[in-house]
Formats: sequence, structure tokens, C-alpha cells
Amino acid sequence: MSTPDGITLRPTSRSGSRPAVIVLPGGGYEEHGRPSSEPMAEWFASIGVHAVLFRYPLRTPATVGPLHPAPIDATRAVFTWLRSGQAAEDTGLLIDTGRIGVVGSSAGGHLAACLANGIDDPTLDRPDFCVLNYPVITMEHPTRERPVAGLLGDAPSWRERRALSMETRVDARTPPTFVWTTADDRVTRATNTLAYADALVRNEVPVEVHVFPHGRHGLGTAVREPHTSQWTRLCENWLHHQRVLTDEVSRAS
Repeated sequence: MSTPDGITLRPTSRSGSRPAVIVLPGGGYEEHGRPSSEPMAEWFASIGVHAVLFRYPLRTPATVGPLHPAPIDATRAVFTWLRSGQAAEDTGLLIDTGRIGVVGSSAGGHLAACLANGIDDPTLDRPDFCVLNYPVITMEHPTRERPVAGLLGDAPSWRERRALSMETRVDARTPPTFVWTTADDRVTRATNTLAYADALVRNEVPVEVHVFPHGRHGLGTAVREPHTSQWTRLCENWLHHQRVLTDEVSRAS
């Protein structure tokens, strides 16, 4: 297996075999949002997780029909590259192949949930953990149509919408999930996060969910929102609780 296209590595400086995470930016399946992805990858590296920033396939003016399943197929290839140990051989990094996760923001959160729920094939391997930042979840009743059109084209059927609504795809194999959003996000309403958390609870999947009062859509690490920025500390604690991180909590975030 060759090194997948579209990846940028942000390795951690911590010693020993380390977990790794695929970082999926937002952008409505039409662009890759830098503010919500590059600082995110750097933050994961700072707490001891090798970050693989992945620029997955997008809709372009040349795209005819649905973009799906190109993004999930490409993300699956990156996950397999990490899980198989090939990434460690290609990069020389010490990667713990038993601790591979996925993190996504906005539309990237939808894609992360696609991988976590195995929508390409429910029998395939899944990530060990999932972190979702103000994710797009539903395609049936979206806050805005942009990610629906980006992924499914201009006139998707109800069946196509439902099949890619992640609140309908959770099962017992969905990995432990940390998900957060803000109550005044007008681009992707908090109802997405709440519906997904409800589905995780109903399927007895471990979940930690936070809805902060304030913060625009696309905050990333939220360094300019003092209250909301605590999500990184909470997430780091959760990663320790899930045994993804096993060394002392840095508190640096």
C-alpha cells in the first residue's frame, strides 16, 4: 500500500509508541477549512497524538452527480494505511496501531462519523475513538443545504439523504465519541450534536457531549472564546479516560 495522497503529517514530539488520529477539515464538501484543521492537528500533536491532516476529495465544477462515496473511500484508505502499520514503515514514526482515531469538524465531522459508523461496509474495521467538533450529522433536516449538495448533488432522494444521516447509522460497533458544539451556532445547529449523542446513548456507545453557550461556527481550538476553549482540556481528559493517552495529563491546553 502506497502513502495516500492529500495527507500532511503533524507528528508528536512525545517519545515511545503513540496513538494517531486522522484530522478531517470542514468546508461543506466544497473546500478544506484551514482554521478548523491545521491548529487542530497541531493541538493533537502537542498532547501526544500523531496527527494526519487529510484533505479528502471535494466537489469541483467538474463533478457530475454525487460526490459520495469518494470522501469515505479515500478516508478509509488513510485509516487502513495507519491500522496496517504501513504508515509507521513509510514515515518512521512509532505509531500504536491499536489506538487509531478520527476527528472531524463541521462537514469533516460528518465524514468522521461516516467512518466511525462503517457506512462503506459495517463489517469493516472502525476507529478506536472519534472526536467531533460542531459536526454536520443529519442530511434529512440540515441547517443549511450546502453539505448535502456538496456530497449528494442538487436533488438527492429522501432515501439517499437518510442513508447519509449519521444519527440513523449508529450501532454497537460505533467507537467511543467525544462531541461538542455551541448553542448559538447558526451554520450547523446544536440539534445535530444532540441527535447524534442521543443515538449513541440508545446504542450504549460511550459518549461525552458538551454544548457551550457561545461561539461561531468553525471555531477550531477556540482559543479566542475563553469559556468554549476548555473543550480541548475536556477532550484531553476524555482521551485519558478512554486509555488513548496513558501518560500524565499535560494540562498545557
